[in-house]
Amino acid sequence: MSGASTNKSIPSDFRDFDSGFSFLIGVNQSLVNTLSVSILAELGYYHDSYDFKHNMSRDRITENYQFDSFLIGGFGKFHFSFFSLGIGGGIKIPISAVYKKEINSSANRYYLSRGDIKDIFQTSIIPYLKASLDFSIFNYALFGLYVNYDFPIKFQKNNFMDNILVNKNYMTGLDIGIQLGYFVNFEKYNR
Repeated sequence: MSGASTNKSIPSDFRDFDSGFSFLIGVNQSLVNTLSVSILAELGYYHDSYDFKHNMSRDRITENYQFDSFLIGGFGKFHFSFFSLGIGGGIKIPISAVYKKEINSSANRYYLSRGDIKDIFQTSIIPYLKASLDFSIFNYALFGLYVNYDFPIKFQKNNFMDNILVNKNYMTGLDIGIQLGYFVNFEKYNR
């Protein structure tokens, strides 16, 4: 007999996709000929998915959380000729979520409001760190890779949905993906 691992923190597979969009606005300071640095504010929307698999008795249980969140953060970038390295962080503020619990082939879905999220988790924000490597194409299109780490968010011990949830400690996520962008240089329009 095996019990559920209630302290799983990183989702157990990569079957869900995260998506979103954000706007980065800030300043760029040239250091030398092909080297510059940017300080940017990031605002946007993000859709996060977290998947956890458990084995309890003879049942295989999958828990899936999908959050729709506002994104607020800061980002620093070092630009070297046609590519840039960036690192930053901020918070995701979940506005709504869907919790799905699948036992063998039977599934239940629960729609969670912002108030429900506050009742389930100790904090109703998701802090994150993000690093990126971007390539500039024709000086205005961007193609890049990123790594995003969501800090653990802990569950409250208040018995809200206690008879439904399997993972009752905390969860976190690590995303690796691609990003596309468009660069607008307002300075050249002011001359």
